[in-house]
Amino acid sequence: MIANSEKWDVVYKKGILTFSQAGPDQTFSLNLVKLDSGKVKHKQKDSSEIEYSGSGGLDQRKYMTIKKSRSYKLQAGTDENSTAALFAVTGESNLKRQTFLGKLTSKKDEDEDEMLSFTSTIAGTIKPNNAAPIWNFSIINLSRYNMQNNEVPFIPSQLPGGFLKSDKDSLIFEHASFKADVVLVDAGGEHVAAAKYRKKPVIIWVRKDIDDSLRDAARILFSVMISAR
Repeated sequence: MIANSEKWDVVYKKGILTFSQAGPDQTFSLNLVKLDSGKVKHKQKDSSEIEYSGSGGLDQRKYMTIKKSRSYKLQAGTDENSTAALFAVTGESNLKRQTFLGKLTSKKDEDEDEMLSFTSTIAGTIKPNNAAPIWNFSIINLSRYNMQNNEVPFIPSQLPGGFLKSDKDSLIFEHASFKADVVLVDAGGEHVAAAKYRKKPVIIWVRKDIDDSLRDAARILFSVMISAR
């Protein structure tokens, strides 16, 4: 696949994705914008526990799940004929928090609040400004379990799940057998696009011999994955 693909080096900074290729004028950018839909937040208490420390203190903790959802638009900054993505990112945090009474009675000095895991789900549409088909997509299992590593937007402890679909085509994610982290595969098992994002440089490959609409949709799909931190 690599030999028959466009290779794009991708840099994400302050809401702007910059794509570049070797050669003159082979650079363009995408802007990520938060929409004025507001942030939706849901909090749920899962369980609680009481523990007696060896020093005689009483530690009380509660476990919570917090879900937050926010809508975004990702679109080329200057090209009027560009393809745009409208999508929502829903983040689910699993937290361990010390209760107010637990803070008063605990003999431990360290902070007992801790984020145990964080998982993102992304869903939306990719729509060109011309007559090309609209694509629907979903990305799941974007997880971060090592919460001390804030330099990484997410650590895929497992392969991201999800799909990219139009009226005629349906594609899914699979593990890569080469230096990419994930590949996009069509219904016939053919590799269509791939992305490397766990370590810099971030790279996207898209096959040259596919339909223009699918090529744009695949590139936008991986752009959403990279930028939705």
